[in-house]
Amino acid sequence: MTGRGAEAITTEDDSPAAALRVTIARIYRALRLRSTSGITASQVSVLFRIEQSEPVRMGVLAHHERITPATLSKVVDSLESLGLVERETDPLDGRVTLVKVSPTGHQLIEAQRAASTLALERALARLTPGERHTLSQSLASLERLAELLLCGDEGD
Repeated sequence: MTGRGAEAITTEDDSPAAALRVTIARIYRALRLRSTSGITASQVSVLFRIEQSEPVRMGVLAHHERITPATLSKVVDSLESLGLVERETDPLDGRVTLVKVSPTGHQLIEAQRAASTLALERALARLTPGERHTLSQSLASLERLAELLLCGDEGD
């Protein structure tokens, strides 16, 4: 490792959960800093969430993003003004508006994914074969952890 090893992660709480939280936050920040999209983290989050569920109702989207409808409306308005999302009337209920990603939005999403993947590939290439193997072996557990976190507190 160059400059920063596991010893660089210091927290008041030296639990594995705290160390993992700090590491994930650092990786996320590093990938966001490599983004050339020019949009905010909240805009990126909402744009990717819309893509997962499109077309999606605003209320459903606010629930999934865990933000208020008013806040979501501002984010969607900004994405719409950038030409990244489009609104359409729900064919089943004309009173409801659905949101979907525009072709320009899809291009931005693909560019964002490609840039993140390239950054990760370059960083992974600098790890030792043993470090890459260890990371590869932990991916299933990390995915399971993500699923548990996304499910909320039902298991408590």
